Amino acid sequence: MQTLGRHRSGIFWLAISVLTIVGCTNSLTTETACALAIVVPDDCPEERLVVARDLSETLAQMTGEQAAVASNSERPDGPAILLGDEFATDAVRAVLTAERIGYDGYVIKSLENETLLLCGRRELGHSNAVYGWLRELGCRWFMPGLHGEVIPQVDDVTLAGWDVVSKPAFIHRDLWYSGLKYVREIAPDDIDVFAGEMADWKRRNRMGGAPVRFGHSFLHVMPVDEYFEAHPEYFPEREGKRVPEGQLCLTNEEVIEHFAQAAITAFDENPDLKSFSLSPNDGYGWCHCDQCDALDPEEARAGERGKADRVVTFANAVARKVKAKHPDRLLAFYAYAGCVNPPTYADPDDNVLVVLAHYIFDHMRPITDPKSEANARFVGVVDGWGAVSEQLFVREYYCRWWAPWPMWPAVASDIPYLASRNFNGFNAELERRAEGAEIGWYVLAELCWDPEQDADALSASYFEGLYGPAADEMLTYFMILREATEDVSLRARGGLDEIPKLFPRERIDRARLQLDVALGKAATDVQRFQVQRSIDAMDLMQAYYELLPANAALAGAQDAPSAHAARAKYEQLAAVNERIRQYDLARYWSTATLFESLMDGVRIVLGETEIDPWTGEFRGDNFAQFILSTARMTESEGLRWSNSVDNGYIYGNGSLASWHVQHTGPIQKCIVQSLTYDSAENAGWLEWRVSFDRGTTWEVAKRVDSDRWERPDLDLTKVVAGHEEFTLGLFFAPGANTRARLSDIRITVE
Repeated sequence: MQTLGRHRSGIFWLAISVLTIVGCTNSLTTETACALAIVVPDDCPEERLVVARDLSETLAQMTGEQAAVASNSERPDGPAILLGDEFATDAVRAVLTAERIGYDGYVIKSLENETLLLCGRRELGHSNAVYGWLRELGCRWFMPGLHGEVIPQVDDVTLAGWDVVSKPAFIHRDLWYSGLKYVREIAPDDIDVFAGEMADWKRRNRMGGAPVRFGHSFLHVMPVDEYFEAHPEYFPEREGKRVPEGQLCLTNEEVIEHFAQAAITAFDENPDLKSFSLSPNDGYGWCHCDQCDALDPEEARAGERGKADRVVTFANAVARKVKAKHPDRLLAFYAYAGCVNPPTYADPDDNVLVVLAHYIFDHMRPITDPKSEANARFVGVVDGWGAVSEQLFVREYYCRWWAPWPMWPAVASDIPYLASRNFNGFNAELERRAEGAEIGWYVLAELCWDPEQDADALSASYFEGLYGPAADEMLTYFMILREATEDVSLRARGGLDEIPKLFPRERIDRARLQLDVALGKAATDVQRFQVQRSIDAMDLMQAYYELLPANAALAGAQDAPSAHAARAKYEQLAAVNERIRQYDLARYWSTATLFESLMDGVRIVLGETEIDPWTGEFRGDNFAQFILSTARMTESEGLRWSNSVDNGYIYGNGSLASWHVQHTGPIQKCIVQSLTYDSAENAGWLEWRVSFDRGTTWEVAKRVDSDRWERPDLDLTKVVAGHEEFTLGLFFAPGANTRARLSDIRITVE
């Protein structure tokens, strides 16, 4: 391996703008005096041109000299980087095999005449070869956006002495940022920038791997609207009746044949597709016909859990039909919700891929941490599936809320552990960018390629690269946030209700003071930018804590003067928290101007008629957005929050969720719509209530006792007609806990 050129400053240089070099371009041309050329084949695909141009710009930042991008037929004399297997010698081509480099591994090979070859077996391998080489030269992209780049300045780069063959340990490596959908709603003009920055970051960190499908698929492969009317027998039987909601009837031979043909068609159309999805729909709602129930362990029949045996039996039946034509492809399914626990007798065939959802988790600690009871249970699930499955991926849930997520030590431990248990695919959903999340993303990308790397060294390089002289102070800041690990009774599972215990006000205040020290040590604008992101995150957390007593004071005001003062305080603080809901922190990646005035924002005043949603149509309330829901709720004590099914849900034990509804005149019509579910257990009922004295007394409007997700209309017209305001409550039976849930509430008042 060659020696890197000397760093001019002795440390990495943080690039904050793209250099413009007069006389050099990124177009396919030889009209340049640049000494180095990046050569691509004639008729080069656009995705490779994107990589070639990025390589050219990065080398310009490193050396001050930009390499021209030229086609093979226009290749100039002099040193060259050949990008693609079209230029591979016979010796190199012998290495470009699935055994040596996998799906998207690569070769970095010095050839004669000052020529360097960067290539893989396909386009993704060519791209990974470029960024693998830049990584060897010291380039890092710690987080999306220009503010996350660390590009060393060197006198020159050498093309001689390279002989690298690299194969990723995980054949699939992906993070998908579902939180961008919120940015799309509130900032449609910016979505391309945000999505592009995430895509660039993943490409530069060699994410991706083999194309696979394993997401919830029943509703896509056999849509209710298309099949239920003509073939109700394809759908679940519940209490002796076929219903459209829930899962499919997995013992129906026509359903099995339909999925087999759908998989064969998908594989025919895409020769690179590694797997086709057989995953059940999100949630529960299993079929209870005699044939399906007979596949479950006796104790699980007629219930909603313990369904792994029936899902594996279904997957095997489909896989055997597909294997005859596509023996090298996989049929995949989520081991999730009702089928997360391992099967009792059914073993997945060798062409069945099990994607195990980390459904029981504690993200504060590694999976193998003996102090974590939740993770210990998950280890048992890993052991069970590992004993019967030859093909294993993991499905993770990372940074599920805007609160801090300093969980990278768990990531650093989990990836090597999973690799040792024969997992070779990783997929994680990011619902929102959270403070401290990106370091976990970076460590993940590195370890999924090579789990044997020193995770401590990786995290140290992250802090040094992004924060420079403030690295130690920023590490101390994040370790303050991680103090919750000292309490074995606490775990992080992604619920917003956990914030007060994981990150109490005292801890947030202390972390905020540490950031002032870090800001004073930051030496560059980019380092100060990074510290300021954390300052804003802590200011938002402090605003969250200010809102809670203000909300309580407003609800408890007994006279006009105190109500007026409480309302003014609440307006001020709620505006800050509305910004939390509206302004996804991922926008910090490229935004030089942060929150210029946190106190300027949308007015939210509980009970005021001019404010949506208290009058007119109540738009859908995503219960995962805790701040929004708290602002709308007059009571929330004892409720838990999550964001797993539909648009998120709330659940509780003997708790009451309530919303004050105020109209501009006498109410003539009121319809409540929501998604409810109670698992058909005695503890799982819910009760809609109405109060006309703000919760002092309640009138029961309807009791919900259903074992499937339902979205019926609750017509309150007769109850509330003639009134101008009322409080709507939903009471969760004592002991209900996760067995009773509410999601996606809409209230229409006329």
